[in-house]
Amino acid sequence: MKSPDIKYAKLNIVHLKKGKRIQNTDNLKEFFEEINKKIKGMRGFIIMDNLENMQETIVITFWETKEDMDEYYRADNKLLSDFVLKSAPNFESSPVRKDYEITDLYIY
Repeated sequence: MKSPDIKYAKLNIVHLKKGKRIQNTDNLKEFFEEINKKIKGMRGFIIMDNLENMQETIVITFWETKEDMDEYYRADNKLLSDFVLKSAPNFESSPVRKDYEITDLYIY
């Protein structure tokens, strides 16, 4: 299935303290359940726990427009900053974020 309305992605890489992966993943799942379909332009997400490095999690969010993505990831977005603050005790370091334009996306 081609997803033409998904044009941008935000890559979030988190390095966790030892033993915090399960708690962090549970927090992420809960957070995304709470915001499900409530964020303008957000079309979905994926949470990936590294199989080789138990202290790394990657989250990718998918967006219709760069403007919606940038608006959500603003420094003054209380919803996101509250989640990051709640999750900070799990982090070894601050999340690393990168923006991408999606050239093509297929889900089989």
